[in-house]
Amino acid sequence: MPESTYNDGSYDIISAYYEVYNHTSRTFPEYIYELAMLEELKRRGIAATRQDKYQITYKDQPVGLQQLDLFIAGEVVIENKVVERLTRLHKAQVISYLKTVDKRIGLLFNFGGSKPEFNRLYFDPAKKPSADPPQPKVVPSAEWLYPDLAYEIVGGLYEVHTLLGAGFVHRIYANACYHELKLRGLAVKPAKRIQVAYKGKIISDLAFAHLLIESKIILFPVAIGQLRDIHLENLKQWLAYSEVQLGILANFDAVKLEIMFIRS
Repeated sequence: MPESTYNDGSYDIISAYYEVYNHTSRTFPEYIYELAMLEELKRRGIAATRQDKYQITYKDQPVGLQQLDLFIAGEVVIENKVVERLTRLHKAQVISYLKTVDKRIGLLFNFGGSKPEFNRLYFDPAKKPSADPPQPKVVPSAEWLYPDLAYEIVGGLYEVHTLLGAGFVHRIYANACYHELKLRGLAVKPAKRIQVAYKGKIISDLAFAHLLIESKIILFPVAIGQLRDIHLENLKQWLAYSEVQLGILANFDAVKLEIMFIRS
């Protein structure tokens, strides 16, 4: 790789990655490689900074703090993974983080594969998503019970996913959905906890981040690897407890937004 390939410091950082990869085992957790990278960059005279938590905003509205496992060297954001191979989702997450920290260049390094693997990613702020809400990629159905309302909600979900991208915790998406649906003129009420009873006695509260919309639909925003990992029976019980017949499950930690409708 010729040194003239990049003029933003990426070449030296990539060289440091190869040095760390070649002098470490593939058996370590992610933070070990991060410490090794920080040490190698320091030895090369490359200053790197790390900030544990970042304020995430959605349409100028703060929607929560999140810890991001990344560090910044100059104008370059560095994200380390320990996986068999990098995926489109990993790349999408880095783009989301670039937007969060207001940087343009991202380097995604993998320390878990049988050979070195990295991606150099670029975010262009000039290419921001359209201000117009993206059209839902689903067709309204009478089975939704409230087709017009459900269609408006789904449109808001696509808007949130388009602007935030993947890579955040479900609480961030829940707050962004709340803000977006309020902007759309919908009555939205956070449903943050439910009482759990055993043989007629309340034994505890269970916290979550669901949204009750127009007293008709409960939105379940999640950020999870696979929707099949969700226990749908639990969601149906929450619907029944709330006396609501329709739920919308939305997974935001995906390259493409994943939506599922649930009937109680």
